[in-house]
Amino acid sequence: MNPTATRPAQAFLPDFCGTGRVVDVLVICQLVAVVLALSALQTARGFWFSLFLMSLYLQWIGIFSVAALCLIRRHLGHLDARLVAGLSYTGLLAVTFALSEIVYLAGPQTGIAPLVADISHQDFLIRNLGVCAVVSALGLRYFWLRDAWQRQAAAEAEARYQALQARIRPHFLFNCLNSIAALVAMRPADAERAIEDLSDILRASLANDDRPLVTLREELDLVDAYTRIETLRLGDRLALDHAIEGGVMDWPLPPLSLQPLVENAIRHGVEKLPAGGCIRIAAEQEGEHLIISVTNPRTDTADDGGGLHQALANIEQRLTLRYGTRASLRTARGPDRFSVVLRLPAGEDVAV
Repeated sequence: MNPTATRPAQAFLPDFCGTGRVVDVLVICQLVAVVLALSALQTARGFWFSLFLMSLYLQWIGIFSVAALCLIRRHLGHLDARLVAGLSYTGLLAVTFALSEIVYLAGPQTGIAPLVADISHQDFLIRNLGVCAVVSALGLRYFWLRDAWQRQAAAEAEARYQALQARIRPHFLFNCLNSIAALVAMRPADAERAIEDLSDILRASLANDDRPLVTLREELDLVDAYTRIETLRLGDRLALDHAIEGGVMDWPLPPLSLQPLVENAIRHGVEKLPAGGCIRIAAEQEGEHLIISVTNPRTDTADDGGGLHQALANIEQRLTLRYGTRASLRTARGPDRFSVVLRLPAGEDVAV
């Protein structure tokens, strides 16, 4: 079955109940009135009077058409989109027919008589309904095609997002297993504890597979578990410091946004220093955004390899696919420090 055939009307019909949409329609109606008045231009005085009458007529059609589409979407939006498209088309024609009838019948007794002068009742209705039929069909078709394009783009973005996230998971798992393998022969008890931590990490990771967002608290728990595994290998050379502002622990963010950064901080920073070092994770709210920084020590001669750049590019692409320009990833490289700063907007609620 074609999924577009059974989707609800909200999927393609814009919300015409908002002030912004009403203004857009009225502006379009006014532009059409200017074009029609110019096409019938005879004298400057006649132009302004014709523009006034045409604007009055088209603005009323625009207002009642927007009201009809608002009511259809609000009360019939749960129906099949094709049915609602048909009802919308019929409603627009009905609005145009009713107002055309009112204008033609009331014209001779009012100041709008020039609109219906020198034209028969039948021709007046046919002309107006013909214009409405063409414009309404084009408008509804545009909304339908725009929705189809948006759905396809969203599906492609989601597929790409999942592919990027899937690339991070095996890399993370292999590094954990390598760390555990280094402990098995000489420190089997520590290796056993590391396996338990890895089991907890994988259990939580699998549980979050269907969740587009997790909380900062859950992401930090994953980071802590991973750091415990690496601490068994690096000992006192590795330390982790949290500086988390109160009230941000439930902030939503994509899964595996922090763990790869901490992993890079260990692989390309702490691990290369004979004395090791401390990785600092800071988080604070700044307006409508959460600012997270991960800072690690490094040597001034450190070579930031391809793995670092691949992980950063992966996270940056996932943020772009999820948030667009509302999120960002920046890096700062000094002689002895390396920092990654994430700027994340307030997103939708985290699914549980």
